[in-house]
Amino acid sequence: MQSIGRSLAIAALANIGSFGLTAWLLDGFDIRLGGFVAAVVLFTVLAVGLRRATTTMAPRLARPSAVIGGLVVTAAALVLTDAVVPRRGFDLEGPWTWAIVILVVWAAGVAYGEVDTQAPADVPPVEA
Repeated sequence: MQSIGRSLAIAALANIGSFGLTAWLLDGFDIRLGGFVAAVVLFTVLAVGLRRATTTMAPRLARPSAVIGGLVVTAAALVLTDAVVPRRGFDLEGPWTWAIVILVVWAAGVAYGEVDTQAPADVPPVEA
């Protein structure tokens, strides 16, 4: 796994994009600059921390459970973020908005995970 700083930076970029896109597309997702910054920071720390904790605790289950586990981690981090960040800056309203935001943010997390993943040092290089 990459350094925590690099993981946080890549995740923050993915979260900026996914939060921005879903807020722009969905009427039920109201976000303002201060709330946006707070939400990205908090969600990024929660998501990266939870992702690292789950892959450390059960590395052999990381790939098979990535879809369900990733959705659960994303939902949990969004619920915590929504609870902490004031409503006037970050507000998700309605079940469809929640479902779409969870799916879009999760998909961005999958993409970030592919960029952030690195083979262990003892794995031989692949030759073409």
